Amino acid sequence: MIDNIEKLQKVLIEEGLPQTDKALFGLKCPYCGKSDRIRELEPPQALEGALGSSVLSVYEDIWRRLAMPGSALGVCKFCQNPLRITSAGAQAVPLTE
Repeated sequence: MIDNIEKLQKVLIEEGLPQTDKALFGLKCPYCGKSDRIRELEPPQALEGALGSSVLSVYEDIWRRLAMPGSALGVCKFCQNPLRITSAGAQAVPLTE
């Protein structure tokens, strides 16, 4: 699992994801504690045509492995750590939980 998280973090940094810069206020990063830097990641199908096919393939594979039904993947744009946003959108948690 850690390997997938590291691969996702690398893709996020190299590709500048998420493409939308909409902060999710009220969520606190479990890593650095910032509360105004959480961004929701776009699902792979929303990035078709925006990413190269090999990068999109890696992103899709990682998304399939890490995303859980009813929750979203996100990233803290301060510390660059990927995380999970709970289904109610009330909390950001590490992907390892």
